[in-house]
Amino acid sequence: MYVSMTGFGSMRMEREWGTISIELSSVNHRYQEISARLPRELASWEHWFHQTLRRRFRRGKVQIRVEIAWVSSALAVSLNKEVLAAYYREMSDISSELKGTGEISLDALLGLPGVIDAQERPWPSGDDAEDLLGALLEGCADNWQEMRLTEGGHLKSAIEEHLSNMERLIADISGRWEAARDAAFNAMKERVAKALGSLSAPEDYRFAQEAVIIADRWDVTEELARLASHVAKFRETGDSREISGRKLDFLVQEMNRELNTLNSKVADAGVRWLVVEAKTALEQIREQIQNLE
Repeated sequence: MYVSMTGFGSMRMEREWGTISIELSSVNHRYQEISARLPRELASWEHWFHQTLRRRFRRGKVQIRVEIAWVSSALAVSLNKEVLAAYYREMSDISSELKGTGEISLDALLGLPGVIDAQERPWPSGDDAEDLLGALLEGCADNWQEMRLTEGGHLKSAIEEHLSNMERLIADISGRWEAARDAAFNAMKERVAKALGSLSAPEDYRFAQEAVIIADRWDVTEELARLASHVAKFRETGDSREISGRKLDFLVQEMNRELNTLNSKVADAGVRWLVVEAKTALEQIREQIQNLE
C-alpha cells in the first residue's frame, strides 16, 4: 500500500461554551515523531494525544494543533475591588513617604495579582472530555489519512512509470549482453590462440579451463535474474494492503547492488550505458519512496 507521509486534516465542533478545532499536519521523517500545540486548558492532555495518534501511523513528523474559541460569557472576568483598593492605599502611602508627585496608574494596578478574577471556563471533565476529544481527533485523523492515501496514489503512478522504464532497460541489457559476451569471448580466444601458437593437448585443456573461469566472471545471468525478481517483488509489495515504504526502500537498495555488480562485470560500452540509465531510473524511484510511510 502506498501511503504518503505528507498530509493535512482538520475537524471542528461547536458547543454551548464555544468552538474547538483541531489540525493534523505531517511531513517526511525517518522515525515517528509527534509534537502538540495545545491551549492552556488542555495542557494535561498532551500525553493522551500522543498515545492516541501514535497508533495511526508508523513514521513521519506529525504536528497537532488544538484551539478553543470561547463564547464571550466564558471569557468574562470580575474586578476584586477590595484588593484593588488595598493596593491603591499601599501605593498612596508609599508615594507620600517618598514625597512622590506622580499619579498612581490604574493600568499598573490592574496588572497586579488578585485584582482581576477570571471565571472558571466550562470545559467538560472526565469521560465527557475524553469522548469529545476522541471524536474530534478521530474525525481529523480520518481526513488526514484520506489525504495521505490520495498523495500515495500519485506517488504510485510516478513510481510505476519509472519501474516500467527500468524493466525495459533490464530487458535491453539482457539482449545486448548476450551478444557482447559471445563477441568478447571469441575475441579473447583468438588473441590467446594467436599469441601461443599451436598448443599440445594438455595445454589445450588448461586453456579451456581458464577460458571457462574468465567467461564465468563475465556472466551476469544471476544478476539479471535477481533484478527481475526484485522488480516483481517490488510490485507485489506495493500492491499489498500492508504499508510498505520501508520494504520498498530495502528492495531499491538490493536492485542498486545488483546493478553495481553488473556494471563491474561487463566491459561493453553499450551495456554499461544502459546500466547507467537503469540506475538513473532507480534513483528516481528512490526519491519517490522517501515520501512513503
